[in-house]
Amino acid sequence: MRFLASTLVLSTVLLTTASCTKEPSQKETAKDAYLLTSFRDNGDGLHLAYSYDAKDWTDLDTIYLKPKVGSKLMRDPDIKQGPDGTYHMVWTSGWGDLGIGYAYSKDLQNWSEQKFIPLMENFEGAKLCWAPELFFDEAKQQFLIVWSTAIDNAPTPDDEFRAYYSLTKDFESFTDPALFFDPGFNNIDTTLLKQGSAYYAILKETDDQGAQDYGSIYAAKAESLLGPYTLLESPILRKEQAEGPTVVDTAEGVVVYYDYYVNHRYGGKISKDWIQWEEVPGDIAFPDGQRHGSILSVPLELVESLRSQAASVAPQPALKGEFTADPAIRAFGDRYYIYPTSDRPYWNTKEFAVWSSPNLVDWEKETVFMDLRHDVSWANNKAWAPDCIEKDGKYYFYFCGEHSIGVAVADSPTGPFHDALDRSLIDNEKIKTFSIDPYAFIDDDGQAYLYFGNGTPTVYRLNDDMISFDGDPVEFPLKDFREGIVVFKRNGLYYFMWSIDDARSPDYRVGWGTSTSPYGPVTTPEENFIVLRQNGPAQGTAHHSIVNVPGTDRWYVAYHRHAIPGGGGYKRETCIVEMKFDAEGNILPMDPMSDPFADNPAGEPISLSAK
Repeated sequence: MRFLASTLVLSTVLLTTASCTKEPSQKETAKDAYLLTSFRDNGDGLHLAYSYDAKDWTDLDTIYLKPKVGSKLMRDPDIKQGPDGTYHMVWTSGWGDLGIGYAYSKDLQNWSEQKFIPLMENFEGAKLCWAPELFFDEAKQQFLIVWSTAIDNAPTPDDEFRAYYSLTKDFESFTDPALFFDPGFNNIDTTLLKQGSAYYAILKETDDQGAQDYGSIYAAKAESLLGPYTLLESPILRKEQAEGPTVVDTAEGVVVYYDYYVNHRYGGKISKDWIQWEEVPGDIAFPDGQRHGSILSVPLELVESLRSQAASVAPQPALKGEFTADPAIRAFGDRYYIYPTSDRPYWNTKEFAVWSSPNLVDWEKETVFMDLRHDVSWANNKAWAPDCIEKDGKYYFYFCGEHSIGVAVADSPTGPFHDALDRSLIDNEKIKTFSIDPYAFIDDDGQAYLYFGNGTPTVYRLNDDMISFDGDPVEFPLKDFREGIVVFKRNGLYYFMWSIDDARSPDYRVGWGTSTSPYGPVTTPEENFIVLRQNGPAQGTAHHSIVNVPGTDRWYVAYHRHAIPGGGGYKRETCIVEMKFDAEGNILPMDPMSDPFADNPAGEPISLSAK
């Protein structure tokens, strides 16, 4: 690995870094955040997911309350905040219960004793209470509880499903249940929204499974909370196997999400006028196993408190506040830089950013320096797994776009970078391997190489211009190889490291070997071939890169793990672990549950004199 030596180059780096504009994250621009309630399986308890945009939801991986009342289920949990800051929750406590569960909390982590509210026990013909929801009436300073009930509709054989309501100021005394709204057909899962002076009820027409006649999701409108409501002509969702609508009012419009309960996924529609409903733009992502719940807007501080508590089971990530992956770590001048993938739902990433640190401990996001949609003519999406290297005072940024590899050039490690070729450097259609995950290596003699590939490890010899190749690509085998090649040199020996398995797998891991040539063959050790692997809550620990502290024989690995909490294949976070060698030069196994700077908060500042 080569490092800057020129004082002139270093001054340029520091000046440009100091003057770059920081790009705020989605969390930094949010004033509030959202929580989404849920349950799993048949009703195991309260689950929560968070989002900063009400589109991309991340599970907090915690059961915050387990059911103890009624039939001891917790389904369809709904939470609303009262004027004193208390959060009140109601839920379906059983399939055939004639009441619902209730509890309250100040922080959503510590809950009151649970209570069973027998709303329909004395209502003739009532057979169940499902999907209760709360709405706080500010004018009358009371809560409305609305729920679905099946009434024995004798002498006809079919039950009548309608929404009923009760009012309470203290969750101790309740008005007698009364019909909330009768649209003229069986319906369940009513949820409410006030917009301006109008009130909207969203409800699901029941499905006839035997006849394969599936109900629509409708909205109804009223001028007062208790109606009368008028059914709007345009359904939100027409005749599909979806239920459990939940609604949120956003700057883009009213969004209604619903549970495709057979396909185990969520869908959503958005409208600005309650007439025209369209698919929610962009990617929406819900936690695996998400079931009928509701959305509430909460202070950002509450979400951060819940996240911190849930994340306390493992060392903190190096890059905080965003989902990042595939980190390429380098030392330029007196700072370290990480060029990661900025994780987005379903890997639909469009932009690249760079983070920097003086010591490997204190990281800050410098800027978003490239957006494929604006800065590249040949790709618009899949901005993945980049790398950056310096040669002769220029910075070469190798990056993925639409499964091909490009190269951009800058005079500073933070950019601005410009596309050097106005086309891809490696076209995926013209190469055997899947052309992703570039990694640049400059040998002691100044010769540069570009490694890449998913499936087949491949390397090109780079020309001196760093943007063209000298000869054809060379393929070489690596044991159990999947992707993410890293190459470095230590004591005259070439070290190869790579990722094994799929990025979505908890057992995504790192193997290694050595060679006397940058082209291989690579010899793998009989023992400790795997040197970075899942441990406890730290899962999916791979796709890494390495950095040597200049002037020393101390080495560190930047890698990603599935985010804690709620992570997975495209919700990951960048971490750092120290890499050590034994006397024979073997890489020793690394523990992703270890904090490399727990006893050294000053980290690893770069000493320019030592270089």
